[in-house]
Amino acid sequence: MTLFADVTGSADAHRPDLPAGLPVTRINLGNLRRNWLFLSSLAKDCQPMGVIKSDAYGHGLEAVARALLDAGCRNLAVGGVAEGVILRKFLGDTGQEISVLSLLGAQSPEDAASAVAHRITPLVASAGQAAQVSAAWSGPDPLPVAIKVDTGLARLGFRAHEMQECITALRSLANLRPAMLLSHLAFADNPARDESVSGQAERFLAAYAAMRAFWPDIALSLANSACHLARDIHLGSLPPQVSRIGFALYGGNPFSGTAREHLGRALLPVMEAAAPVLGVHDLARGQSVSYGGIFTAGKDMRIAVVGAGYADGLSRLLSGKGQVCIRGERCPRIGNLCMQMHMVDVGRVPGAARGDAAYLLGGEGPGAISMWDIAGEWGTIPYEVFTALGRNPRRYQS
Repeated sequence: MTLFADVTGSADAHRPDLPAGLPVTRINLGNLRRNWLFLSSLAKDCQPMGVIKSDAYGHGLEAVARALLDAGCRNLAVGGVAEGVILRKFLGDTGQEISVLSLLGAQSPEDAASAVAHRITPLVASAGQAAQVSAAWSGPDPLPVAIKVDTGLARLGFRAHEMQECITALRSLANLRPAMLLSHLAFADNPARDESVSGQAERFLAAYAAMRAFWPDIALSLANSACHLARDIHLGSLPPQVSRIGFALYGGNPFSGTAREHLGRALLPVMEAAAPVLGVHDLARGQSVSYGGIFTAGKDMRIAVVGAGYADGLSRLLSGKGQVCIRGERCPRIGNLCMQMHMVDVGRVPGAARGDAAYLLGGEGPGAISMWDIAGEWGTIPYEVFTALGRNPRRYQS
């Protein structure tokens, strides 16, 4: 069932409450909380952490944080320090017992000062970054920091084979305390690459052993959404740790299309996006539509103008590609996509009319468009779909 129909109470499910001419992204916070509770129930020896970086993957930082806290979450991860500051200000006094980790860490002296001032645990991925954070801290006790080790993704982090140099650098900064060691998996969502996951886990354990010799209480964090779901496979030999759960929170099954798909079947979609139909009219055989005339009708047809374009998170590369869902039917895009509108073929939708909802993501009936459908149309992954469509006005269902 469409998320829109759940909240509007309208007698006409084809016409949810949409602002005139504007696309809207609907966020089902009830489903978000259910996903959190399901994922938490799998935790066993893992302590789950809600990842709400990049404005909660486009779902809205503050609303998502509040929903997660209401569901019992006490550990949150943001992207940059600035996002953590926003979160801390929103939480106010109610966030005293909530830990906030910045996954990008301090990128400037100003960032380091903000992290210290707002009790944001900064990630440290290099000796220079560690020194920057150290310079910002003058408290009586060592400042807890999270140490990033690169075990195979080749992005940020101390290299796994350079841990002694890392330890030497950290021990020279007596006002810092490595409180967490974390890394990130490159292939956790691909069952065919279990060997690679095991290799990263081995390198991570070696780094942990080296760090633990000096900081015996250091916590571990390797698992992402996929690893958390497949914990019995990926985490069997690892000590208890913190699972950083992002994609699965928002209803994304990282094992979709694989033999492990069943592990995430309980996850519920959280985001749905729709735009209003601005008009419906006939297009005669031989007539072209939109800029450049890249589409010419091969027969008499009926088309709809949908109020969403490349200013609303839809790439112009989607011109003539993909579909929307109107009245439970899929309607293919035709012609060049414009700044605030695009055209679709509604020949299969009797009664299609101005004011109907054209679902970019989600929808009703057999024509509903899943996150994987739209990602396939865009040639990308659902993460990008979420962050793109999440830039539109959001409405929340509790």
